[in-house]
Parts: sequence; C-alpha cells; structure tokens
Amino acid sequence: MSMPRNPLADLDSTEFLDNFRGSIDAFDSARLPHEPLSREGLRKLVELGIYLPAIPRAYGGRESHREMCEIIEIMSERNLPMGMYTMIVTVLFLRNVARSGDEALKEEVFDDFAHHPVIGGLAFTEPGSGSNLARMQTTYHDDGDAYRITGTKHWQAFSEQADWWIICAKHPERKEFGYFAHRRSDGGFVTTEVYDSLGLKNLGYGLNTLDLRVPRHYRLTKTREGLGDAAEILCASRFSKAAMASGFLRRLSTESLRQVNTRKIGDGTLHDIGYVRYKVSRIRQNYVACNALYRHLMLAEDYSTDLENSMFASLATKVLASELMLESALDYQQLCGGEGYRKGAPDNIAAHALLDARVYTVFDGTNDLLCQHLAHLFLRHFQESGLRSPLEFLGRFGYLEDAFFHLTDINLSHLADAPSQDRIVILGRILSRIYGIGALQKASRTAAPSARLAVDDADYAKAIAVLKNEIVGLVNEYELTARLVGAQALPGALRPHGSVVTFDSKVGMR
Repeated sequence: MSMPRNPLADLDSTEFLDNFRGSIDAFDSARLPHEPLSREGLRKLVELGIYLPAIPRAYGGRESHREMCEIIEIMSERNLPMGMYTMIVTVLFLRNVARSGDEALKEEVFDDFAHHPVIGGLAFTEPGSGSNLARMQTTYHDDGDAYRITGTKHWQAFSEQADWWIICAKHPERKEFGYFAHRRSDGGFVTTEVYDSLGLKNLGYGLNTLDLRVPRHYRLTKTREGLGDAAEILCASRFSKAAMASGFLRRLSTESLRQVNTRKIGDGTLHDIGYVRYKVSRIRQNYVACNALYRHLMLAEDYSTDLENSMFASLATKVLASELMLESALDYQQLCGGEGYRKGAPDNIAAHALLDARVYTVFDGTNDLLCQHLAHLFLRHFQESGLRSPLEFLGRFGYLEDAFFHLTDINLSHLADAPSQDRIVILGRILSRIYGIGALQKASRTAAPSARLAVDDADYAKAIAVLKNEIVGLVNEYELTARLVGAQALPGALRPHGSVVTFDSKVGMR
C-alpha cells in the first residue's frame, strides 16, 4: 500500500466499536445540521474507522460483516440519515468493489477510502424508468481502451458530493447490463439539479447527466443475465434496513418513554394514561421485532458472500422493518404533542424522525412492489414443493418455519391461491409479518450477540402477539379489497370467530 496501515485496523472488535460509539456525539440528529455532511465531519468519521469494516484486510481494512452491521446500527441510533449514509458507502459501494473489482481498482479505491474523507455512491435509477431498471436509457459501449457511458441518473445520494460511483448501464444492442466504477475527478458526471427532499437531508439527492469514459479495469465482474446482479446488490441494501431500524427504534423507544414520564398532566404525567402506555409499548415491541431482524442479518447472513439465495429474507426484512419504522415515528410524534411538529424542538427529534423514516417504504423499491415480488417468490416455492397445504409448507419453508406454531389458529388454507394484483400486495405484507414472527422465535432461543442488543424475554411474546394481530387484520383486508375495487365479493367472506380468521379465496393457482 502507498500509505501506512491504519492502527485501528488491528484493534480488538469490542475496543474498535466502543471507541467508535463513544466518539460520535457530534453526529447526533439533535446536533448535526440537516444538510450534506461537511468534509470536516466526514474526516472525523474516517479517522474513527467508519469504512474499515468494509475494506478487506489485504488492503488495510478490518473486513468484518458483523462490524459493518454494527456501525450502521450505531449510526442509525444517533442519526438515521447517517445510518443510511454509512450503508450506501459500505454496503453498496465498497462491498461491490471488494466482491467484483479488478485488483488495480481495489488497490486504488481501498487506499483512498482507508485514509481520506471520500464518498462512494450508486447510480442506478433514472427519470422515466422508476423502479423498472430494465427501462434505463443510460448506455455503454467500447471506446478504444475504455468504455463510454452516456445517460441521465437521478435520486442518487451524494449527487454533488460523491467522489466515486458505481454506475449501471445497458448495452444499446445486447440485452446486457454492465457495472462500472467511476472517479468523479475524471470528469463526465455532472449534477444539474439538487432535489429538495422531505427527509434524509444529509444525503444530498439530485439529477445527474453522464458523458464519461472509464478504464476497462473499472468494470466490475458481474456475470448474471439481465438485471440479476442489480437484484443481488439490492438484497444487501434491503437487509441493511434491519440494522437501521434496530438502532432507530431503540432510540424512539427510549425517548418516547422519557417523553411521557416527564410530560405533566394534572397531578401526574402522560404515562398515567393507559392508551399512552399502550402506544409506548407498541414502539417497544416494534423495536424488539426489528432487533430480531437485525440479529438474523448479523448472525445468519454475510455481506462478503453472494446474497441471491437470500432474496426472500431481504425483501421481507425491508418491508417489515420500514413499515415498523414509519408506524413508530408517527406514534412518537403524537406522544410529543405540538412540540413533535417543530423542527429543532429542544426535547425531541420527532419532526425529523418522521420525515426521515417515511422514505424507507419507498426507496430501494416501493414496498407495494416488493410485496408483490415477495408473494410471487412464496407462491413459486410452494408450487415447486408439491405440498397441498400452505400451512404445512410454512412449517417446512426455511425462513418461515419458526413461525409455524404461532399460526395454527388462523385459517390460512387458501394462502397459496394465486390472488389478483391488488391482493398479492397484501399477501406480501402478510408474509413479511410471518417472517418477523419466525425471526422473533429464533431470537428468543439464542443469547443476544451483545448486551446492547439484549431484550427482556417477555418482550418476545408481546412482539409476536403484535405481528400476529397484524396478520389477522391483513387477512381481513385481503377480503375487503374485493369490495373496494368493485370486484364481485367472493364466497366465504372473512369473518373472525374467536382467534380463528378464515382466509377464503377461490382464485386459481397461476
């Protein structure tokens, strides 16, 4: 390497993480300006080793999936946008250079990120194509000893700030997509508009035009057909929502309890009101659920490996974590009262917490689209299994089997009937909750990875009850769609009876 090895690379993991956690007070969302991070601020984070877990040991890094998760979770508790900031640079940029980059590219990139306050981003989405990456208009073609890339990208975090990019472009003649690293100082990546986003102000989104040349060794080695590699890249990003949700909701749980215990109401406090205690408990149980999702990510997945086979789990994680984040942010704002609508309020972060959390159900694919994908994956696996009972299949499907015994009093006998498009979105949401129950059940049987992630054993049963209740409601919503969209009501409408909810659809399997 051209520069001396960072001494932080050789610290014990506990010491490294404790040092990082204890040194980021200035980045708390109550203190840090809600604007793109300054280079001085980024330099401090680099000096604390924020990128080192994503850099291979051979290039001076710590090369640790678990520490990548921990850093994102720690940052998200202090400042949710900075958790996203950390994820984009480490999970989306550095991970893909490490996995798919040419050796010369790796040396150049990792040397830069290990020692300098630089930023790496991902340029995939475009105006006019939305979530359908196949419609992208950015193209690449051979240009002597380089590739020429032209097109337009938008909603890139760090649009004006990023020093490095991974750009996805398609060949104009072949059904082939390529992934290319690009150093901004080499020119050709120009931000033409900065967007005024409602939340995540620290990330700096915008519109960019591309007309650039990249050396041949800047092309990443990605070999899947179509957009298979883009899907794998996004699996990692979607999994990371568990880390962000765990940190973010731990903070909201702590702060909501403090709010209601200190808010005076007559001779008592807000906490004396039963419904208030219920709302505080719901935020707590949402945290416990996301804590379980996070523990799965930390202990059962690995950013250094190919994540294609974890597609179902990554989709379920993103859907459930982001919806629990948004629900909790709304409840937290309500508990803070009028001050919760005030940016810069002295005693809460509710206004920015809600603005920042709301985008998570949209970015990385809107949850409605991801629920469709999740449902289609489930239906395909069920059909391939040869089983006739959806509940029996749930008991054998790896990511859902731990939830089986919590679902036996809900009639899911028609879960695998191929529903109409409006219903398949709801089916995906149901599956995300079943996945969450499985993660909670699994977490309840194992020790927490650290004292910071430990929860009371009694909370697992409460969190499972919350998700199970949501499944009952979603099963009923599944039937309600027929009436709201004008379709003929199906026979056997859903009627809760005790703890049993029927799930009756006569739509055939596709």
